[in-house]
Amino acid sequence: MKKEDFKINLAKALDGLIDFTQEMVTNKLPNQYKFMIKTNCSYDGNELENDEEVYPDDKIDETSSINPATESAVIDYLWRNGKVPKWINVQVEKCDDNFSYIKLECCGRFSTSPNHKNGPFRSLGPNIPYHYLDPISEKLIKKVDLNEIKKY
Repeated sequence: MKKEDFKINLAKALDGLIDFTQEMVTNKLPNQYKFMIKTNCSYDGNELENDEEVYPDDKIDETSSINPATESAVIDYLWRNGKVPKWINVQVEKCDDNFSYIKLECCGRFSTSPNHKNGPFRSLGPNIPYHYLDPISEKLIKKVDLNEIKKY
């Protein structure tokens, strides 16, 4: 994958993510981003495919010095000689007055051929506690405070 394609795919994953998440949360989500990278979020003990590589020493998580990262730092860190994580979950994790913090949970396997037509990115909604959902329809009963979700 070309680095420019990876950048374009990240932009596509972010397009609409704030608006989508805003429908479920009470917070006012800024349209400025910072990223929280979390690497090696997959089981990588199986045999690698021909073009796959793993970096088991990568231990990047929310407390690492790279975080919060800028978009250019994300691209520079996750694009490695034409290979990128096979999948990357993209989710608004928290916010403050200036930034929406986007969590990037990354597969530990890097490949030239990500699993999806839009590259490796899969946009997700926030982790909503079950008691905020109607048990029958599974629809949202009330919006949540994004910064309080982890307390449940």
